[in-house]
Amino acid sequence: EMHRCLAGGADATTSEEFERWDTLLHHSFALATHNVVLIRVSTLLIESRSQPIWGSLKRRSFTPELQRSCCGEHEAIVAALEDRNSDAAGAAMRTHLRHVRTTLLGASG
Repeated sequence: EMHRCLAGGADATTSEEFERWDTLLHHSFALATHNVVLIRVSTLLIESRSQPIWGSLKRRSFTPELQRSCCGEHEAIVAALEDRNSDAAGAAMRTHLRHVRTTLLGASG
C-alpha cells in the first residue's frame, strides 16, 4: 500500500490529488503499526485535513518542487520502514514533518 501511495503522489498533477495520496500514505504508516491508538489518531488527523483551512494552506504552498521534495522524503521513510530501521524511519519522519511545518506555517525549530 505504501508503494501504491508513493506512486500516486509522484504522479499527482494537482494539489488536491497529491493531498489525497499524501493522506493515504500517512494513514498507511499508522495502519502498519496495528496499534489501535495510532490508527485512531491518524483517523482524527484525516478528519482535520478535510477542513477548509488545511486545503487552503496546501493549495497555497503546492509547487512541483515541493511535490518532488515531499516524495523524496516519503521514499526515505518507506525505505527505512522496509529495512525495519526505526531510528532511520523516525529521523526521516521528523525531517519530513519539519519541512511540512515550515512550508505550511513558516515555522521553524
